[in-house]
Amino acid sequence: MPRNLAHPLTGSELDALRLAASGYTSRQIATRLGTTETGIHLRLKSAATKLGARSRTHAVVTALRLALIRFDDLDLPDQHAA
Repeated sequence: MPRNLAHPLTGSELDALRLAASGYTSRQIATRLGTTETGIHLRLKSAATKLGARSRTHAVVTALRLALIRFDDLDLPDQHAA
């Protein structure tokens, strides 16, 4: 994690960002992580605040740019599946 973050992201915030970057809705993320949709909104809002982001999308992009999450770690559907 970059040293310039005053407040490092928690594992649950990173998990939520990773799944959001993969295209999951808050409800789907909540189901996958075994929590509530409100809990996911709070995690993503907290992550956005720590990253200085203005939105969920901005938080995801910032996390990718800072290499807090990586494209290789995203849970993307197989583009080649028939």
